[in-house]
Amino acid sequence: MAIGARLATLLQRWRDTGSSPLAGLIIAERFHAPEPNLGIVRLDLTALPLSADLPLIVTLLRPGNGDIRQVLVAQWTRLGHGSRLALPFPPFQHDAGELFHLFVHQTPQPPSSASLTAAAAAVGLGTRTPIRLPDAPSPAQTVMVDGAVNPQVRVVYGIDNFWCDRHGVFLQGWVHCHEHRVIKAAILIGQDRYDIPTLTPRPDLLNFYPDYAHVTDAGFMAYLESRPGQPVCMELLTEGGLTRVTLELPRAGVLSGPWTEGQVDKVNDFFLALRGFVDEVNAKHLTVAEIGARVVGDASHTRSHYFPKARRFIGIDIHAGPGVDVVGDAHQLDRLVGRGGIDAIFSFSVIEHLSHPWLLAAATNRALSLGGLVFHSAPQTYPMHEQPNDFWRFSDEGLKVLFGPEAGFEVLAAGMVNRMEIYPEDRRGPFSLMPVNPGYGNAFILARKVRDLPDDAIAWPSAASQSQDRAALYPNRTSAAGGQNQAS
Repeated sequence: MAIGARLATLLQRWRDTGSSPLAGLIIAERFHAPEPNLGIVRLDLTALPLSADLPLIVTLLRPGNGDIRQVLVAQWTRLGHGSRLALPFPPFQHDAGELFHLFVHQTPQPPSSASLTAAAAAVGLGTRTPIRLPDAPSPAQTVMVDGAVNPQVRVVYGIDNFWCDRHGVFLQGWVHCHEHRVIKAAILIGQDRYDIPTLTPRPDLLNFYPDYAHVTDAGFMAYLESRPGQPVCMELLTEGGLTRVTLELPRAGVLSGPWTEGQVDKVNDFFLALRGFVDEVNAKHLTVAEIGARVVGDASHTRSHYFPKARRFIGIDIHAGPGVDVVGDAHQLDRLVGRGGIDAIFSFSVIEHLSHPWLLAAATNRALSLGGLVFHSAPQTYPMHEQPNDFWRFSDEGLKVLFGPEAGFEVLAAGMVNRMEIYPEDRRGPFSLMPVNPGYGNAFILARKVRDLPDDAIAWPSAASQSQDRAALYPNRTSAAGGQNQAS
């Protein structure tokens, strides 16, 4: 049955009774959203009794919580082509399969919630078999603009990515003016202007606007140096004339929201891995060593209190200080604590300061008893610090190589946590997308020693004395620098 056909009898009965709950109602149906977070619907209103003198008002209601979206299309006849509409709106937040109510009216003003409830009751909407709407995958952050400056040009645009800093604004998205092809486009922020050289291919938009072949050339990407906090506009020269629209940037940005403890599963994985390490040390009364145990001012602390039931806690550092039991180079860990002399080894933000971390992995294998545990956390994306001994950054895959099967370990858990956004000095080309392709503050690994390595399995053409001398260049401070305890 065509959409709206089930209302034909009721509409005929109520057609001229302006006080009826069905006044101006064209469609009242139910449907299940096939995908989560519904943000667009496509309607084919061909052959329905529409008036060219009245706007189309499309209402979507989520009956489970009363959440509602309304789209008013004032000059819908200009869309043409049998009244086929792709209508985007701010996305709902829901899972796939959620039930929605759909209403289409032609009335001077949008219907109230009370009138929608009355209309649903009058047509028995709650007992109707849900319909299936045409597929309409949603373009990101779409905004429809009626009229703008030039009432002859109807503009729709989407913001796929954006970011801003104290120097300017980066935008990536698309713009489309329906029957009017865009000839030139520019972004305006206050007194600053950026002329977009060429609109780039966006063939995906043809799924939403199949009646306009030129929509495939609608993409743009630009960084505009400007004073922050000013409105962002787009000036469009089209075949229908010149128009200008103010861009509404997504409310929370395209990047994920601020991190809070326990919010992200990968962060939970970090704490689960650390807890597994701590629990095993305490449950089995193991001897545990911390690399980089020196307490440096108020910003750092010993972690010996993690292990109240450990047989022994050993603090190791390249410099003497509070919390340090053994002074020495971690590259020679087995010489400091004895071969097979400890059962568990860990560090936080230390191994990036070791010039040869693969030697640490080999020394860790020699220092651990068979079945011993290792836990390390190290930065993946982080500013330079504690120079000159800031050598490395690690991904979880990198740590899995250092403390993996080739080094005599079984990887129990690994991951990256604490998302970070990178703002480059060079804002051209691929560099401009760096803030929307994040790094991570830390990578971590939990591994278990499963076999002994031969002494010559991992080596480096550097004498132990040279390694010791270079390690000693790590700053020997009495207070923490950079707000983080870094020691080696």
